[in-house]
Amino acid sequence: MPVPDASGVRAFSTTAAPVQSRLALWEEYNELALFGLRCSTLSERSLVATQSNLELPRLRLTHIQGNDHVIERAPQNIRRNPVDAVMLCLLLEGNAFFYHEAGCETLSAGEAVVYDPNRPFMYGFSTDMRQVIVEVPRTVLREDGARDEYLRPRVLRIAGSPTAAHARTAASAAIRAFKLGQEGAAALEESVLGLFNVITGKAMDPPSQAYLATAREFIDARLGQPDLSAARIARAVGISERHLARIFAAQDTTPARFVHDARLARARELLAAPGFAHTRIGEVSVAVGFVSTAHFSRAFRRRYGCTPTEFRSDALGTA
Repeated sequence: MPVPDASGVRAFSTTAAPVQSRLALWEEYNELALFGLRCSTLSERSLVATQSNLELPRLRLTHIQGNDHVIERAPQNIRRNPVDAVMLCLLLEGNAFFYHEAGCETLSAGEAVVYDPNRPFMYGFSTDMRQVIVEVPRTVLREDGARDEYLRPRVLRIAGSPTAAHARTAASAAIRAFKLGQEGAAALEESVLGLFNVITGKAMDPPSQAYLATAREFIDARLGQPDLSAARIARAVGISERHLARIFAAQDTTPARFVHDARLARARELLAAPGFAHTRIGEVSVAVGFVSTAHFSRAFRRRYGCTPTEFRSDALGTA
């Protein structure tokens, strides 16, 4: 079993394994990192795939990329390794089918499927594929007051609906969580969980939760762009500026204030990172979307009580 790296991400690949061993190694890894399954492929290369796993306090994220193959969650796999969770699979690349006891769903890139891993299924990819899996334990769902009908086994196909945009946002946030690791992904975990609740129909107030999570993710992914106006954010989320303002007001802030605070928080992270120790303050300022270094320095001092240079020196022990 691969050991997690410093960020808490565990990674595995069959690429360097002998062709004849790839399927068995994939099944063995998934038994430990995700859930027990059978895997098959018609490819002469066998299965050439990579998987990354990140365990956060309230959910687990998995990123998989590979060639065409089929996985089967058979009854014996379920008996040997039950998983008390709900899975949301976001297909980023390729085409797939999901065969289960109530029928068969077909998926294309940008679509998603929700399923219960304690019910038998087959999940196949006819092309090269890439997907993100959001796994939420049922204990978390029950703590959040999930309705009984929500907890029953079911399959949900997401295609051509308003939730498709939220699914793409959830995938984007999950991928960024892998880059940030366990320590830096707290805010993203809340965004992904909120979007999960909306996509799967759990949230009691889907629009507000979804729009807020989508707006936050849109902002966080573009902090280096100076033109993050409320109008631009509202267009990306698909609501009016007035509606956007109401959603942020419920969080005791405004879109502009949230962007400003997020820029400063990102700058603080960069200044404390050893890898950016030799990056000039002006470059950090630009990286988080400030047009003026002087403005950035004043704003940073108002927020944190010291200049960016002083903060960096203290954080890195170079004073």
